[in-house]
Amino acid sequence: MRLHRFITALDLSQSNGIISDPDLLHQWTKVLRLHTGDTVVLCDGKGMEVKGTLRSLDRKHATVQLESQHPVGAEPDRSVTLYCAVLKRENFEWVVQKCTELGIKAIIPIVTTRTVKTGLKMERLRMIAREAAEQSGRGIVPVISEPMEFDRALEEGKNTRNLFFHTLTNQQTSKPANEQTPLGIWVGPEGGWTEEEVMKAKDAGFAIASLGALTLRAETAAIIGCFTVLQR
Repeated sequence: MRLHRFITALDLSQSNGIISDPDLLHQWTKVLRLHTGDTVVLCDGKGMEVKGTLRSLDRKHATVQLESQHPVGAEPDRSVTLYCAVLKRENFEWVVQKCTELGIKAIIPIVTTRTVKTGLKMERLRMIAREAAEQSGRGIVPVISEPMEFDRALEEGKNTRNLFFHTLTNQQTSKPANEQTPLGIWVGPEGGWTEEEVMKAKDAGFAIASLGALTLRAETAAIIGCFTVLQR
């Protein structure tokens, strides 16, 4: 039987922990209807997890007996950051959910020349990332940064290997051989990158890459790009 997994702020190095998060307690008592003696998996969101046995549980707090913590084995070896142009809110939320499931380590929303929608709800995005990490068995919750302008993002990412996905190139994407090399992948808005943005990326040393001959929606390109570089 698959155990329920939860990401908490609990110190997993202790032998016992007390849970007081009202949302988590509501889920345990009212949704999942857990009871004393049930076993759960708790993760710290930083790559470590532990099995825990419920010793007491009510609406205000729970006491959990913890086993020895260990690294989460499902995390990808490569650290990948997604730089994605801000999209319509529901589309960007979908990108966050699916790219979290694929194993992305960080997501940076960027404001490009052709960005139209900018009304992201950051707390909701972070909640979506945490829930997707729990559901997919991950040990790390991706960092969701505040939106930043294209030029600033370019400056922050220039010291890392980067794949800059662009529809007007025939250069196919190849996954870097060294799995330990951090990687940035870049996806533009629905209207595409401007020529100036592409030139700036080239000048910064980014590899201009293609996801194929078909024109993909931005959210599709983000997910396909993540899968391409994270698949084992």
